Amino acid sequence: MKTTLDSDAQPLNTSLNAHRRSERDISEMLGLVKGILIDGKVTTAEAVLLEKWIEAHPDAIEGWPGNVIAERLHRMFADGKVTKAERSDLLELLTGLVGGKTGIIATQTASTSLPIDRPIAKIVFNRKRYVFTGKFAFGPRDVCEKETKKAGAACDSAITKRTNFLVIGTFGSRDWIQTSYGRKIEKAVSLKQKGVPITIVSEDTWAASLPK
Repeated sequence: MKTTLDSDAQPLNTSLNAHRRSERDISEMLGLVKGILIDGKVTTAEAVLLEKWIEAHPDAIEGWPGNVIAERLHRMFADGKVTKAERSDLLELLTGLVGGKTGIIATQTASTSLPIDRPIAKIVFNRKRYVFTGKFAFGPRDVCEKETKKAGAACDSAITKRTNFLVIGTFGSRDWIQTSYGRKIEKAVSLKQKGVPITIVSEDTWAASLPK
């Protein structure tokens, strides 16, 4: 079967190419965001810069987290003025996206807090299904899963519609597609947006809920 190639001699697969462009653009956006946050604040000019970048890279907002950032910026500029409170809210959102202060430092990796349920969700173990992603201060993933099973839950390696809880480790994994998040987080957010009741929690919340 003959494969049609594009102008770059790559297989012509529209959906696959769009997905690759989206991942590339999101990676660039995360770098831009870290640059904006390096001084611990977001100015109106920086918010405008980010908005213009998003307008020039529509593939970046086809899904999470680009669509969340784009929506926040749209609301900020809707009335033609940007308040201190709006800039503060944007700062909090962007900081959470890249994994907090640790994630802003180029030599460090930290997990995003953006998709974590707010207010903090109640942890339930008995007969629930858990998935873990990232690296954990508590210990290796198999240790985290062992403690979770002891509490009465089951653990899976992948996100499905049966998943009840996704636990995000404190630190980012070198296997993640982006510095602050990976495929499991992407899929969990996508399923939640479709109405699947998956609860996303931080390692701290999970660890604090383990039976003593």
